[in-house]
Amino acid sequence: MKSNIFSFILLAFVSLVFTRTNGQTVAPITKQSPVTTQTFNKSFNFIIVSDWGWNGFKHQQEVADQMAKTADSVNAKFIVSCGDNFQISGVASTQDPLWTANFENVYKPLSLQVEWFPVLGNHDYKGSPQAEINYSKISRRWRLTDHYYTFAKKINDSISARLIFLDTPPLVGEYYTKNGEYPEITQQDTAAEMKWLKDVLKNSREQWILVFGHHPVYSASHKHGNTREMIDRVKPLLEQYHAQFYFCGHDHDLQHLREKNDNLEYIVTGTGGDTRENSSNDMTVFSGSEPAFTVVSLKSNRINVCFVSTLGKVIYSYNRSYK
Repeated sequence: MKSNIFSFILLAFVSLVFTRTNGQTVAPITKQSPVTTQTFNKSFNFIIVSDWGWNGFKHQQEVADQMAKTADSVNAKFIVSCGDNFQISGVASTQDPLWTANFENVYKPLSLQVEWFPVLGNHDYKGSPQAEINYSKISRRWRLTDHYYTFAKKINDSISARLIFLDTPPLVGEYYTKNGEYPEITQQDTAAEMKWLKDVLKNSREQWILVFGHHPVYSASHKHGNTREMIDRVKPLLEQYHAQFYFCGHDHDLQHLREKNDNLEYIVTGTGGDTRENSSNDMTVFSGSEPAFTVVSLKSNRINVCFVSTLGKVIYSYNRSYK
């Protein structure tokens, strides 16, 4: 009898600690799990941060400080930025003082002196997105080489990852109606970008396909929420060619969403500088809101995606295989 009671309690505990969603393992919210070298031992690790451009104010500096500690601890190979790199109105040129105040002086530690792979956000388009691209010719770490771009990374002898970086603001119709507020947006050829995306996805042979943009495809936030143009134009290609993850910002919260019986994970990681109230819907796997960034860890055929707080604790963790 005692044995049966113990077994029941143990089973209940395990059920609380881990839930299974669509065949994958999801860890619950926790404030007790620090990110250390052991967390991502012998993995290919990188960091994602988004919507961070506040000149060190709001929560930007405290997020940056913890990013430096975590990047050092997990040996982060590079950093991805999902846009709105410069609030509120982008940069004017490669010599704009915001480069120093908002980027170079905020992300100074040695562990953050790795390559940064940004995308452009809507606030970046209020200034000169071309200046952010041109800064790649000056900086040794800022690698925004074009409006959209891609590369592959080898994880081990048999597993590789294809990373795809999109320019999403030109895909969103509302920015074309705001009387010169986004001066360079009408210069972009979205048909060419969609053709490029299809070609890249079609020809990708890597086991992992990870896609990054600023605007969500899906979001439960009441501030911005779903992006209709992304659903209509980008989502069908991601599904057709079996991308596993789409990472974004724009909404200043933390989300993991998935459609029922789908293999594509939607991750919103928009609290690199500011936060807003979060919400959820029937696609929500996780929803939260606090200053944070994301650590992505690839090891063999598995990926671990963690939201990490400014205290260096895991807020939420998700682990799955590429199939």
